Amino acid sequence: MKRYEHGTILAMDQKGTIIHDGTLVVDGGQIVALGTTADMAQAYPQAQRVQLGGKLVLPGLINNHFHLAQTMFRGLADDMVLEPWLFGRIWPLQSAHDTETFLAGARLAMLEMSKTGTTTFVESMVIHYGLEALFEEVSRTGLRARLAKVVMEPMAGSALPPALTETLEGSLAEARSCRRKVTDADRVDIWLGPRWTGMYNPGLIEAVNDAMDTDGFASTMHFAESPEDVERILQDGYLTPGDFLQRTGMLERNYLLIHCPWLGEGDLDRLARGRATVAHCPVSAMKGSMGYADIPGMLERNIAVGIGTDAPACNNTSDLLAEIKTAALLHKHQTGRPDVLPAAQALAMGTRIGAASIFAGDTLGTLAPGKKADFITLALDWAAPMPEGNLPAAVVYALCGRDVCDVYVDGNAVVRQGESLIYDEERIQREARQALETLLKRADL
Repeated sequence: MKRYEHGTILAMDQKGTIIHDGTLVVDGGQIVALGTTADMAQAYPQAQRVQLGGKLVLPGLINNHFHLAQTMFRGLADDMVLEPWLFGRIWPLQSAHDTETFLAGARLAMLEMSKTGTTTFVESMVIHYGLEALFEEVSRTGLRARLAKVVMEPMAGSALPPALTETLEGSLAEARSCRRKVTDADRVDIWLGPRWTGMYNPGLIEAVNDAMDTDGFASTMHFAESPEDVERILQDGYLTPGDFLQRTGMLERNYLLIHCPWLGEGDLDRLARGRATVAHCPVSAMKGSMGYADIPGMLERNIAVGIGTDAPACNNTSDLLAEIKTAALLHKHQTGRPDVLPAAQALAMGTRIGAASIFAGDTLGTLAPGKKADFITLALDWAAPMPEGNLPAAVVYALCGRDVCDVYVDGNAVVRQGESLIYDEERIQREARQALETLLKRADL
């Protein structure tokens, strides 16, 4: 048992609990208690003491949408419209991956995410070259993850390269095989990731629903991402994208829907009546001119909307605190209302609401007895956050991932004083550069 003492605790619960000169008591990977340092010292005198030195303590951040395979494409496809971006850069490079180059990028991404405060992430579409190897790699790091195996059905006339194409039976079999190796689903679990954008196929959803019911998978997929996607839905007789979700049974299951800027009339109310949740990625949405998703309207209806950084190829960072700030500012600007998405609510999208968005609200997202001991510390002893009259605002508007000092998952340190404890940073960066050179040669770019 350990007492992490003399910190300012921002619990991120619905009451907005803040404990000055606070202490977290952790045992067996769980939070046992929290309170003032004086009270916790008296209640748990035998616990080992760890000094926080006045740092701010937050729940670990939850990045609910990511593409690990595109980590090393950062800076190679900026300021481009969709077709040349996808057909000329992203798909050729992604087709050139093998397991070794894929893992080199995944390690670089996990290094960046962990050092900037992310303790849990959702990988949305793992292709055939990497699921089992990625599962083993993430398990070794100690980070928390939901790894979605791409599930698809080849379609005649599809522009998807053969190297990225899989059969429905093969992709589901790989997902099931890897999930049998899961021993701690709270730590690392296998999800399904239906490939949907540009490949409209209600039969795929039926197959995924069956697998979810039979095998207990959750799923994540891009949805209502473009007018073209919506047009296919309407041509098939559905009233709106939300009508499609409802009539296909998706709202009755654990689907994390990505982006959703082209929902129709009444769709927010449909979502609010179901179990589906949403991943909001404001930077990639703006950078790709994707369209505006009514996130304030979703939150008003208590739809669980988390925050994702999306792929480094379209962001270009994996800093979730920067993404949270962008979300807060985007919706104020778009709605013309400075009171929309206040700092505390935006920060909750990366913690408490983010946990609900990945169906883990009972175990993650707040600092409370019984929750997993996933927490981070941030330095407050410099100019940017001072004075700290409003701590959520200080975090959202004045700080960023580079202010993260310590990162714990299940009570185990993965970053200490800004230094990674899970990776040799120089080696990871060197191997990533070598892997990128290999990919560029293979793709003839």
